[in-house]
Amino acid sequence: MLIARPGSGLDSLGVLCALCGAALIATYQLLSRVLARTEGTVAMLFYTALLGMAIYGLVFPWFWEGRMPSLLQAALLVSTGITGGLGHFLFTAAHRHAPASLLAPVMYVQLMWASLLGWLVFSHVPEQISIIGMCVVAVSGAAVALHSRSSRIAPAVVTTPADPS
Repeated sequence: MLIARPGSGLDSLGVLCALCGAALIATYQLLSRVLARTEGTVAMLFYTALLGMAIYGLVFPWFWEGRMPSLLQAALLVSTGITGGLGHFLFTAAHRHAPASLLAPVMYVQLMWASLLGWLVFSHVPEQISIIGMCVVAVSGAAVALHSRSSRIAPAVVTTPADPS
């Protein structure tokens, strides 16, 4: 709520889209965690890309404005696809080697990168209250990861030898 701040003049549709995006990302992460036990990383990446291609292919004709992208824009689109695909591959592969509670806080690094790139590319600096909200989200995620890690470490059991008498 500190980031979105309902009633603060933000575009309601944009905030709703961001919330829907967060729900879909959470669903994707949960499904990746479950499927990583039985499915191959490349197979999961393929089906994710296939689903995305089908959805965007169906929606694309209604939003195409008729302009062809410039060479720079096309290169940026291709680089977005390559880096996004590599990120999905690494994220899916990470679920084979670490629990979800440890991986989830790493995703909060996106907040830092989004803020940094927003500042560098668009000259947009988040408001102070939004920065506080981002910090709350990141610290909460780190606390959950640390707590789940400490709860998995079993305390040492001390045994005493049996009394011979």
